[in-house]
Amino acid sequence: MKKWLVGSLVGAAFLFFWQFISWGVSGLHDGEYKHHPQQEQIISSLSGFIKEDGQYMIPREAPGATNAEREAAMQQMIGKPWAVVNYKASHEHNMTMSMIRGFLVDLVIVLLLISVLGKRTDLSMGSVWMGSLAIGFIGYLWNPYTQHIWFQTPDAVITGALIDWLVAYSILGLWLGFWLKRVSTNNRP
Repeated sequence: MKKWLVGSLVGAAFLFFWQFISWGVSGLHDGEYKHHPQQEQIISSLSGFIKEDGQYMIPREAPGATNAEREAAMQQMIGKPWAVVNYKASHEHNMTMSMIRGFLVDLVIVLLLISVLGKRTDLSMGSVWMGSLAIGFIGYLWNPYTQHIWFQTPDAVITGALIDWLVAYSILGLWLGFWLKRVSTNNRP
């Protein structure tokens, strides 16, 4: 377990560093969130109507609507504007806690990846790299790409996420390919 933790800490550091490059330095995700020149008026209008933090799909049928009411609402939406709004009544910026939580998520990801890939009998740089890419791609398809299918998220979202998946899980797979092979070799009698 100690060896898993060492490998996971290094792997999590690689993921965390890539996220910093991807979101903070490269501009890869800049196209995901657009600026609107009347943003002050829009947020003022939203805060006049929305009183509770949450994500809203507008328009949407009321809670408890019947199947017929849901179908009627869907038909009324066709060809009309709609929005998904993630609304917060107050902006709170806690970079330290966000960084800690982000690193812990990266650590759990790598621990889970090691628990799956470390059981392989054909440990090679290539097999671990491909396993890492496959597992990462499953995550990409499940979340950002499925959201794109159902909620038509901007192409920039899935493009940025695709690049993140490819780079992050390639780096992680190469690291784990080296590390797992080394650890498994050292454990042989």
